[in-house]
Amino acid sequence: MKAACGRVETMSVQQNLYLVISRRGETLMNHNGTVHYLPEAPQNTIIETSLEPKFRKPSDREGTDYHAAYLEDEELLALAEDLSRANTDAPITASQNGFRFYPVHKDPAGRARYAAALAKRDYLLEMEYSAYSGDPALIDGERQVRRTASGELVFPRIEPAVMALVLSRDGERVLLANNRLWHENRFALIAGFVDPGENLEQAVAREVYEETGLQALNLDYRMSDVWPFPRSLMICYRVTVDDTQPVEHLDGEIRAARWFTAPELAQAITESEAIRQKQGVPKLELPGTNAVARRMLDDWLHEKNAGC
Repeated sequence: MKAACGRVETMSVQQNLYLVISRRGETLMNHNGTVHYLPEAPQNTIIETSLEPKFRKPSDREGTDYHAAYLEDEELLALAEDLSRANTDAPITASQNGFRFYPVHKDPAGRARYAAALAKRDYLLEMEYSAYSGDPALIDGERQVRRTASGELVFPRIEPAVMALVLSRDGERVLLANNRLWHENRFALIAGFVDPGENLEQAVAREVYEETGLQALNLDYRMSDVWPFPRSLMICYRVTVDDTQPVEHLDGEIRAARWFTAPELAQAITESEAIRQKQGVPKLELPGTNAVARRMLDDWLHEKNAGC
C-alpha cells in the first residue's frame, strides 16, 4: 500500500484460477453443480492455456485470470478423489456428462469458460499436423499456437453452423423437428453447417427449406454461441415462414415436424421437468437448458408471456 494526499491505496493483486479439463472433456464440479477452480495448475498438467481475451483493455487486466489445465482422464479422476478427501464438507467430483448437461442457469460464467476450454482442447491436444503439408505442428509454449518446423502457423479450426427458430407468419407458433437419429419424442430447432460459398443468411434459409420445404420470408439474427462438438460456432436466427404451406422433409434427415403454441411448449417443459425428476422419459423432450436452442425457445416464451 502507499499513501497519497491522505488516502490509502491498495495495490491490485493478480490471481490465477485454473479450470481443469480431461482429455475426454470432463471437469471438476462443486457439490452444487458449478465448476471448481484450482489456485494452481496440477503437477501432471499436459498443457495449460489462458482463457482470457487475446487483447484486453487496461481496465480488464486486474483481478483474476482464468486458465485451462488439461489432464489425462485417469488423472482428473484421481485429482477429484484427492480433493474430496480434503473437503469432506463440500465434496468435489469429476463430471460424468460433461459440457452437454452443464447447468448454465446456475453458473453462466463457468459455462462460458468451460466452452472456451473445450474449444481450445481440440486445438492444443489433437491438431498435431498441418492440414496443408502434413508436417508435425508443435506447440509454441509462449504463444500457445501450433507451428511446423518450416514456420507455418496451424490455426484452430472453427466450423460455423446455423440454427433457426422457425416461426409462423403471425409469430404465434414455432416449428420443431425430430431428427431420424433421435427417439421419436425429442424435438429441437432446425440446424446445420454452413456450406462453402454460402453466407450465413443463405445457409439458414437453405437448411430451413431442406428440412421443412418452407421458404424463409424473413430472417432475424438473435445470438451466437460456442458449441464445442467438436468445434462449432452456432449462429442463431428467427426465421418467419408461410405456415399455410405443407411441411416437406426434402433431405431425409427429419422424421417429423410439429407446430407448437407458447402455452403448449410451456406445458411440455413443466411436464418434462417433473418426469425427469422421477427418472422417466418425457412425452416431449426439448433441448437441454445448456443449449443455445433452449435459450432461443425460452426467449420466445418469455416474450409471449410478457405480452399476455
